[in-house]
Amino acid sequence: MKETMPKEEQTLPDLVKPAEEAFKLLSKEVLDAFDIFVLYSRSLSIPILGRGIKEATSRLDLGLGVRVFKNKGLGVAFTQSLEPLDVETTIRRAIAFSRTAQPDPYFQGIPEPSKASEVPGLFDKEIEALRLEEAGELARRMIEAVEGVRKEALYRGSLLAGHGKSLLMTSTGVDVESEGTFISAYIAPTYRDGEDVGSSYEYDVSRSLADMDFEKIGATAAKKAIEQFRSRRIEGGNLPVVLSPDTTQSLCGALLAASSGEEAAKARTFAYNLLGRQIAPASFEIKDDGTIPGAISSSTYDGEGVPSRPLKVVSQGVLVSFLHNSYSAGIMGVKTTGHAKRMGYGGYVGAGPTNVMVKPGDGTMDEMIEEIQKGILISRASLTPNMVSGELSSTIDEGFLIERGERAHPVKNLMIGGHIVEILKRIELISKEGRTIGRGHFFPAIKVSEVRLAGK
Repeated sequence: MKETMPKEEQTLPDLVKPAEEAFKLLSKEVLDAFDIFVLYSRSLSIPILGRGIKEATSRLDLGLGVRVFKNKGLGVAFTQSLEPLDVETTIRRAIAFSRTAQPDPYFQGIPEPSKASEVPGLFDKEIEALRLEEAGELARRMIEAVEGVRKEALYRGSLLAGHGKSLLMTSTGVDVESEGTFISAYIAPTYRDGEDVGSSYEYDVSRSLADMDFEKIGATAAKKAIEQFRSRRIEGGNLPVVLSPDTTQSLCGALLAASSGEEAAKARTFAYNLLGRQIAPASFEIKDDGTIPGAISSSTYDGEGVPSRPLKVVSQGVLVSFLHNSYSAGIMGVKTTGHAKRMGYGGYVGAGPTNVMVKPGDGTMDEMIEEIQKGILISRASLTPNMVSGELSSTIDEGFLIERGERAHPVKNLMIGGHIVEILKRIELISKEGRTIGRGHFFPAIKVSEVRLAGK
């Protein structure tokens, strides 16, 4: 496993000069507005499959994208070359596209510049300097930790690491640079004992290599997989459930996805008419905060150069805000919330959450379980509904039958159904402990009084 990328290509390129040249060329044109986004990134990928690591790749990405607005029409073009002639050609293409584009009545302009305090801890020199051989060793440490609990597993998983730098310039005067690193790791071991199968996974993500415990990831995944042996089918019905923190993350992620940007503002999600309405008990609150130092989803500015800021999304059970970029905010006649997401230099700017934190409650997950005569602990499930209707039908990937206040045995072939808002409204208890992910996200366990389950 060797890194073949030439040494000279690892030098960070100059992003400022091509952006400034593009700005000069665009400023000579009569346009409503424009922005220029330049991105450099380097990523390492170590896939894990079967008995171990099969391959490793290192990838460089470099490009410049231009968005041009003319008579409320949008033209987009990008190039993966920062050479002056290629940048000029890209600008001409974007301008030409804007002149033929249909006017968008919802377009209100792009944000003005605004100062923000730098969010610290988003860059780690160790990750920037990480090489493929070293990343492969980190992945092997996860595998060895699994083997230390129980041998002879088959694996799925990966280790990803990256370093990126970007620059945004706009016709309104926004001029911001950002730089950051990330590392993520997950491993999913599967064991066989005759006809019986035990499988699970564990993961973590961080801005800093020092925050990652690869041995803990591996050992935890193995223990969770072993717990899934001797799973049984059970009868369905309407039962109380306890959502693990990972399942709470899925539930809240679905709600925030439906409350984000243009789709919510144009009534294309189930959340479009929930703003200002009670969707959960008063104990349920969600805050989104992109300003947490060192957190995985933090940034000083959003994808349009608007300062990141904390935002209450759900307060005392009421959905109080959508997550807006400037475009979706313009549709609704409100101000952007600083949640623009720029998906690389290709030109698309969406909106979505940063660090999501659910307010903790008073009890513990064990106390929730102790209160249930018969129910289900959902350890892992994708609670992602149909985004238009809000209706949910999903397999419970990992879970346990609860009988007389104790975990009885793992379950299989069990499904959960219903409307996501009805599930939220039936929240009874929220735990004081939970899981913190990437220093920023926090999800507690949640007890739901009753959900519809389909079994054997």
